[in-house]
Amino acid sequence: MVVQNLQESMEKYIYDYGIGPMYVLEFNPNNVSNMYLYGKKKKYSMNLGVSSIGDVRFELIEPITDSIYSDYIDKYGQGIIHHLKLAVNYYEKTLEYLESIGIEIIQVGHQLGDKGKNMYTYLDATSSLGFIIEVVNIEKDFIKPQPNRWFPEGKNLIPSPVFMKPNQVGIIVEDLEAKIEQYRDLFRLWPWTIKEFSSRNVSDMHINKKKKDYTTKIGFYTLGNVQLKLIQPLTESIFSKFYDKYGEGVVHHLGMEVKSYDKILSLLESKGINVIQSGCYQDKIRYSYLSTDKYLNFIVEIVEKNKAENIL
Repeated sequence: MVVQNLQESMEKYIYDYGIGPMYVLEFNPNNVSNMYLYGKKKKYSMNLGVSSIGDVRFELIEPITDSIYSDYIDKYGQGIIHHLKLAVNYYEKTLEYLESIGIEIIQVGHQLGDKGKNMYTYLDATSSLGFIIEVVNIEKDFIKPQPNRWFPEGKNLIPSPVFMKPNQVGIIVEDLEAKIEQYRDLFRLWPWTIKEFSSRNVSDMHINKKKKDYTTKIGFYTLGNVQLKLIQPLTESIFSKFYDKYGEGVVHHLGMEVKSYDKILSLLESKGINVIQSGCYQDKIRYSYLSTDKYLNFIVEIVEKNKAENIL
């Protein structure tokens, strides 16, 4: 996530949601070599606050100079996810393949460790995957540099986490079948489970706390430790409004696993986080989308635990 003020964002993550502690690193020409921006050599700097939720690492990125991060925040502001880092088996071969299918490298750097390098590359896969991707190659002898600082200094100051771990990435698409074909043909991600959500199989539908039916067509695919969720809005909903505002190419929401659906819903609403869309699938599984984008830089979806296995 790209943020305008790293310190303020870390405070929200840690004190409101229990996400932390975070270690803070500055990336600049003193500790990063081989810097490229849009195919040209160019120096850039940014501050990072890093923490994990479950087995997924979250990065809050504060741009200091011109970079893909400053460009992104100029275009979209805060409130949506900047990129997803994907693990690959072969760094160079992956880059060669992605470039061969027209995916542009937009930023490069080699983070210098106490020993060795962490080589990273960002690619603009917004028209195909629906988001910017980062791939890395960590040299075997790489020794991670010490953080500039930790926040907060006392780990006992961190409240209990609201979310256990992210389990889903939601992306809005114009044409679900066409996008799934792209995923299959370009990235070999196959097969997908496709479901339609409408008043025929979802009850108690609400948008912004008002009863309102909506229809969506959704494709599901499990990629590593998260589920990809491609969403084609068929009627007015939070998905159609998001698409009208941003189009394709940005992540809409993250699904977050919680221990207690009702308790977390009450907790978040007490913090002023509103339910912006909800329903009950097959009269068994309640789900809610929450207006956390102002605080976490992404919308959160929570689903009743256990009941949702193999269905959503």
